[in-house]
Amino acid sequence: MTPFETAAFCANLADTKKAKDTLLLDTEPITSLADYFVITSVESRTQMRALAEEMLKAAKHAGIRPLGTEIDHGGRWTVLDFGDVIVHLFHHEDRQYYQLERFWNHATEIPRESWLYEYEQRQAS
Repeated sequence: MTPFETAAFCANLADTKKAKDTLLLDTEPITSLADYFVITSVESRTQMRALAEEMLKAAKHAGIRPLGTEIDHGGRWTVLDFGDVIVHLFHHEDRQYYQLERFWNHATEIPRESWLYEYEQRQAS
């Protein structure tokens, strides 16, 4: 998968698992950390754990291997590093506090329709 396909895959999975306010940011022109960031919010520790586990499981099934994971054992945030794509899962209050999208406001937000379309096209082929 290309980095964009991987990012669309992760964003779509977060969206289908009832995460809130999922954003996909193109960070490739502004940082060497990753080409894309996926940022999303959850409502509870249980949802955080379930989404992280499901994302890792689905990624493994799709042949995407994580380079690393960081999990706050308080259930407030999780970071999944897929190399060119970094997924940030936040409890909604912590997302408001850290405001990653404001910190990376010079990154280009990929419209939801674009990453949904990419995912649907990949599923159809």
